Amino acid sequence: MSAAGAVGPPYHPQTRPPQLRCSDSEREAVAAMVRSASEDGRLDLTELDERLGAVYAAKTHGDLAQIIVDIVPPPMRPMPPRPSAMPQPVPVVPVMPVMPVQWRPGVSDRTILPAFLLCIFLGVFGAHRFYVGKVGSGIGMLVACLLSFGVVAGIWALIDLIVLATRSFRDQYGNILRNWT
Repeated sequence: MSAAGAVGPPYHPQTRPPQLRCSDSEREAVAAMVRSASEDGRLDLTELDERLGAVYAAKTHGDLAQIIVDIVPPPMRPMPPRPSAMPQPVPVVPVMPVMPVQWRPGVSDRTILPAFLLCIFLGVFGAHRFYVGKVGSGIGMLVACLLSFGVVAGIWALIDLIVLATRSFRDQYGNILRNWT
């Protein structure tokens, strides 16, 4: 394979172990470097002949490196990659939470009247508990109604009616239902 047809970085004897034997294509690559230096005016014809003779007589990469040490600088080592720029921080936009009108901790946003009416008409099925967000106990009332033919759930609904009437019923977050409407 000739130096002209080589694929990859150009050959430099300084990059190889000096005691390692060189190939014909590597000798041709160094000969091309010497000819190029002569064309640039860095070597006269006598020196060109001497160096070309030495190139073709060279056995190792160290021999080739000595021939071109003063005309071809050693290859530069690749620079380490620059660290990438730090990503720009994303601006934080404050978001105002959406709260019910006149919401106060400890007081529910649900009203008593719908819960009371649901308890009167559909209390044995736990509809009033679903309204205030107590889904688990609402399902419990529904199951109790089906298993006891409404007896246990009816008593449970009666107790809930009394608690609603005294304004002590709580929603899913433990807040008390205070307002009737």
